[in-house]
Amino acid sequence: MNPVVIAVALMLVLSLLRINVVVSLAIGAIVGGLLGGLSLEQTLSTFTGGLGGGAEIALSYAMLGAFAVAISRSGITDLLARKVINQLGKDASSTRILWVKSLLLTSVLAVSISSQNLIPVHIAFIPILIPPLLHVMAQMQIDRRQVACVITFGLTATYMLLPVGFGGIFLNNILANNLVDNGVPVEFSQLPLAMAIPVFGMFLGLLIAVFFSYRKPRQYDLEKILAAEPETVELNLNHIWVALLAIAVA
Repeated sequence: MNPVVIAVALMLVLSLLRINVVVSLAIGAIVGGLLGGLSLEQTLSTFTGGLGGGAEIALSYAMLGAFAVAISRSGITDLLARKVINQLGKDASSTRILWVKSLLLTSVLAVSISSQNLIPVHIAFIPILIPPLLHVMAQMQIDRRQVACVITFGLTATYMLLPVGFGGIFLNNILANNLVDNGVPVEFSQLPLAMAIPVFGMFLGLLIAVFFSYRKPRQYDLEKILAAEPETVELNLNHIWVALLAIAVA
């Protein structure tokens, strides 16, 4: 049969099976290209090349969104939240609360940085990671604005400074090309050094937000948080292992 007919039919069948429409579209295109005699690289190149305007970026974000939903439903972040709650419950002393709070904020910062290069999911990690941790944050009376500042710094400073992942797109494809188009001679190696200046200002702002502006404890309604994000989530270890494998593959 004609590879295009097979690709379209496969896409329709997957959509009827309630598979994400973007995933169905991508699978149908890949199968059609391979059946048509193209290599995997040629298939992907033809597929992305046929997307006009900002459709390629839109497709990428849609895929990231589907990936985020799949990871969140695996329960891996609920397992993380449960571990943090157990650590906090052993001894609710001020020292332990400070230690867990510092570890939590550091982890959120590390994940924010990694989302730009190591696991390039961009902002899709936020609905995965943050909702299960809201109860923990409320228990420790962490100001959510403090967490928002940590996430914003990790997201923005990383792609502004590091020329890998989304940073490679921003520095090499967007910033460098705009400079060259406007007659400014520039070398790629100069861009991270130049962007280090505003990033340093952002780092100072982060320190002020964490240690001064939003340092004081803040009260939240625990009952409303538990109603929206219950702790009694059933975890399936097989789903968690699959989620870890998916993250590694991504």
